[in-house]
This record gives sequence, structure tokens and C-alpha cells, in this order.
Amino acid sequence: MKKDNVIASLKIFVLIAFAFLFLFPTVWMFVSSTKTVAEISKEIGTVKSFVPNFNHINSWLEPYKEIFKRFNFSLHFFNSVFYSFVIVAGSLFVNSLAGYALATFDIPFKKYFTGALLILIIFPFQSVLIQIFIIIKQINLTNTVWGLALPHIGSAFNIYLFMVFFKKIPRELRESAYIDGASDWKIFTKIAIPNSKPIFLTIGILVFVGSWNDYVWPLMIFTETSKYPLSVAVNIMNETKPVYLNQVMAGLTITTIPILLVYIFGQKYIMSQNTSSGIK
Repeated sequence: MKKDNVIASLKIFVLIAFAFLFLFPTVWMFVSSTKTVAEISKEIGTVKSFVPNFNHINSWLEPYKEIFKRFNFSLHFFNSVFYSFVIVAGSLFVNSLAGYALATFDIPFKKYFTGALLILIIFPFQSVLIQIFIIIKQINLTNTVWGLALPHIGSAFNIYLFMVFFKKIPRELRESAYIDGASDWKIFTKIAIPNSKPIFLTIGILVFVGSWNDYVWPLMIFTETSKYPLSVAVNIMNETKPVYLNQVMAGLTITTIPILLVYIFGQKYIMSQNTSSGIK
């Protein structure tokens, strides 16, 4: 019994150590965003750099006010929210339809389509970045929202996840709906989607995080700085003289907060591959 307690205590200690290892840069970033540049330089490398200065609590928001004045951060924040919404909505719509079709319909060469999905999952988006940019440029979609969104909407990985999930919905439900005269679209919207909320939420969260953090593709596709999302705008801060470290940390904090909120409130929906349809 003592051995089990020791092992359990060791596991907890290791987990706490790893949690601290991953959290302390985030804590330092947030605390630094509330201080002056002089305070950051003076306290760097000490424990004080992780503790907010409660004597100057009224000045905590000053770096945030400055970046909204200097860099029009509200515009870039709106851009990120809008781009993420378009990509998430388009991704859920397109990938769910494709996954549903592969899971339920008797499509010719379906097994080859499934195999192609598995092959495409292996190749990262960055490996075809130049080719996609050339196509987007040829169809005159550079510097547009659709030029940003279209390459991210279709995803072999997300189609595969939808397909696997939809296969777990009992065929009897669809057959009984067919007997009642329901169309394929009605079955999809009234039966498949209501019984597939976990996979929709999971993929929605993953797509949102990916689109919110995307840096390279927006930088390539947009030629006007006013259309940049937050991920690119923060980099502009590092190139605009004078550079103030507390303002950079404030910009990074604003960029990070939505991701943290999504993970905090949506972590229970981020499923493993062993998902179930929830139908008894």
C-alpha cells in the first residue's frame, strides 16, 4: 500500500513540475504586460518577475492602452475573430458533408477516397504552401478573406474524423427516416447533426485554434497591413521603433487569452479517436 502511495505522490509531483514548466512563460508574459520596461529589466531573472506590482495596480492597463493607440489593435482583433469565424463555419459545413457522404452513401471507389484521405493527412499544409499561393494568385483572391479561408476550409483530417464518427450512427435511424419520406438533407440536419455535437465541437475548437494562431499564410496572402490578424500584428510591434517590451507582452497576452478561454471551456469536448455517437 505504501508503494502505491509513493508512486501516486511521485506522479503528482511530476505533473506539477511539468505544469509549472509550461505555465511559467505564460505567467511571466502576463505579469510583464502590467509593468514598466524599467521594472521588467530590473527584475528579470528574479522571482519578482513573476509577481505583479500591487503598489502600482492603477497602471497595469497602461501598456494595453498604448498598443491600442499605436497599432490599432482593435482592428486586428476584429480581423482575427472574423477570419476564425469564416474558417470554422466553412470547415464544419464542408468537412461534415464530405465525411457524411463517405460514411453513409454508396459512392464508387469509396475505399480509394478513404485511402487518399489517409495519404493527404501525412502531408502538412506547409509542404504545399507555395503551390496553393500560386493558385490563389491566379484566381485573383490575394488580399481577400476567401484567399485566406479557402485553403483552410477543406481538411483531409477533419473529413476523416467526421467520417469515422458518422459511421457510428446506427443505420436503422436513417432507414426509418427514409421510410417516413425524409430526404438525405433532412436526415443529415435532423438526425446526423443533433447526434454528432461532440465531433462538431471538437473540430470547431481545433480549427479555431489553428486559424487564430496562423501566421505564415496571412502574412503571404495579405498585402495591406490593415487586414492583418493579431498573430501578424504582434510581429509588427517588434519591428516598429521604439519597441517596448511591456507592450509586446500585452499584445501577446491579448492574442493568448481567447485560446486559453477556448481550451478551458471546451477541453471536455476535445475527444480522443475512441468517440461514440452518444446513442443508446
